[in-house]
Amino acid sequence: MKNSLISFLIIFLILFSLDVFSQKLFVKSGKNIIEAENAEPFLWIGDTAWDLFSDLNREESVFYLDNRKEKGFTVIQATLIMGGFNQPNVYGDAIFLDRDPIKPNEKFFEYVDFIVNEAAKRGIFMGLLPTWANNVVARDDGNANFNTENALAYGHYLGNRYKNKPVIWILGGDRNVQTDDEYVIWEAMATGIREGSSGNNLITYHPTAPISSHFWFHNEPWLSFNTIQSGHFKKFQTEIYEFGMVFQQLNPIKPWINSEPAYEDIPVLFWHYSDFKKYGKVKEDVIGEDGLIKDRNYFSDGFFDDYDVRMEAYWTFFSGGVGYTYGNNAIWQMYKPGTRYHVPCLTFWEEALDRPGADDMRHVSKLFTSYPLGSFHIDQSVIYGTNFLNESNIRAVVGNDRSFILLYLNKGQEVRVNMTKLIRNGTASWFNPREGSLEKIGKVENKGFQLFDPPGDAGMHGNDWILVLEAAQI
Repeated sequence: MKNSLISFLIIFLILFSLDVFSQKLFVKSGKNIIEAENAEPFLWIGDTAWDLFSDLNREESVFYLDNRKEKGFTVIQATLIMGGFNQPNVYGDAIFLDRDPIKPNEKFFEYVDFIVNEAAKRGIFMGLLPTWANNVVARDDGNANFNTENALAYGHYLGNRYKNKPVIWILGGDRNVQTDDEYVIWEAMATGIREGSSGNNLITYHPTAPISSHFWFHNEPWLSFNTIQSGHFKKFQTEIYEFGMVFQQLNPIKPWINSEPAYEDIPVLFWHYSDFKKYGKVKEDVIGEDGLIKDRNYFSDGFFDDYDVRMEAYWTFFSGGVGYTYGNNAIWQMYKPGTRYHVPCLTFWEEALDRPGADDMRHVSKLFTSYPLGSFHIDQSVIYGTNFLNESNIRAVVGNDRSFILLYLNKGQEVRVNMTKLIRNGTASWFNPREGSLEKIGKVENKGFQLFDPPGDAGMHGNDWILVLEAAQI
């Protein structure tokens, strides 16, 4: 009896593992959603962990993934090669032997396997960048480590190794395509991945800001969905909904995500402040002995906070996007005491895990679980009156069966709604994106125009609200 029980448990664990690790995502032609194997829409709530493979050990990676699972993240974006070919991970293993892309280092990829499998156990997909674009784009240091031949071979290796894993491939890495040589190298890498994986895994391209992958690759058969980076150069990234309007007009229609919005806790226009002398300072005036920012006022453009990242998330989904990737300045670079940083940080990475913007992603997930992607469409005609394309733009979606209307009011501004868009009389409520709570307003009729004024003061920082109008059930 004991042996039978053990055999049953072994078989169960094998079957469970096969189920977890064989997750697949699909993009059907002409549809603006990403679907899971059960035909349900996939809600991309991502986290940015570019330096995960280079800077965290196994124990730290598991701790990180547990935190992200608990917060409802569904995708982790990380880069296999963030530096050069000789950059080692925490175990001293570089990605290639002899810095040769046709000689993958098995020890390095055993660690990648570990993280991919741990993420899969938690129902999380890995959005993997085969390389940061500095290894393809020769403009940075005069040297490009990839060419069409080794890019094809490397892509084939990656595609084959992870073809049955919950992996999404993200080419690029904060660079735009500016030469024919760059274009054909990315094409070769994409071809290799697609052939190696037998088309099992989705592929996209990550550009710089504010740019979209469709500028170069929209008509390529390997590009499963488009990606924008709204970036870190200003608050109120109106480019998000502007790109949303562009994507509605492309042929063929493809889903799109915002894979690099403003990161929580990063200085606005951070690259302007890297030269301390330019501002009459030395590093020690701004950065403390612990390596963290001690003089926030030095960054006169301010920092992005939870309101900024939350607003960009809702603007993305309310503009037709199917995915949004949150980022925190300390987490993307996994900044620890005594290590190097790319951009100065306010906290170390472990403390940053529970910043309010990350918690707000729970509520994004809650809203779009209640009103799934694919069940609604953009309809700005719901809004009666002026609605300028500026930082106060109101976004509106309507259920495909007209059973609900959602409006995102990023500044807590009042809105007059065309109630005839609702199929029948119903109720109105306020969804609080800071708490995830729903507060009933009262009953409404599906006729005429009705004015709604959110709680709090209009224009107050962080006072964003979602108006929920639902038709009564028959």
